[in-house]
Formats: sequence, structure tokens, C-alpha cells
Amino acid sequence: MDQLRQARATWTGNLAEGRGTVAAATSGAFPELPTSWASRTESSEGRTSPEELLAAAHAACFSMAFSNELSKAGHVTDRV
Repeated sequence: MDQLRQARATWTGNLAEGRGTVAAATSGAFPELPTSWASRTESSEGRTSPEELLAAAHAACFSMAFSNELSKAGHVTDRV
């Protein structure tokens, strides 16, 4: 697994009032998504946060690993 994955992040302004973006640079799987301090600590209002992106990544990894373990135990998974 020698694959290199890259993401891109930008930030403009101070912490409380600034705005930024994140994007999947390698795959292009998602375009630039807006993010802000408020989207981390208050209502998301259509913006993402690092925590949300990490939660999605962990959920995907867990689903893959769980499906693999079920398969090794002889169970066919339709959906995890």
C-alpha cells in the first residue's frame, strides 16, 4: 500500500471570523468544501469541519474492517 493521498486546505482571516476550504486533492472525490470555526463549534450551516471529515474516514475504515472480519468468519455482507 504505497499510495500517496493528499488533501488541500486553505484559511483566510482570524480564527473566529475566518473562513476556509478543504478538498480531496488526489482523488478529486470531493471539491472544495467550506469550513469555519463556527462550523466546528456551532451550527454547521452547510459547512464541514475537521471532526466531521475524520468521523467519515473512521466510519469508512471501520465498515471495511468489520466487513472483512465477517467475511473471514464465513458471513456474506450485503451492507455494513
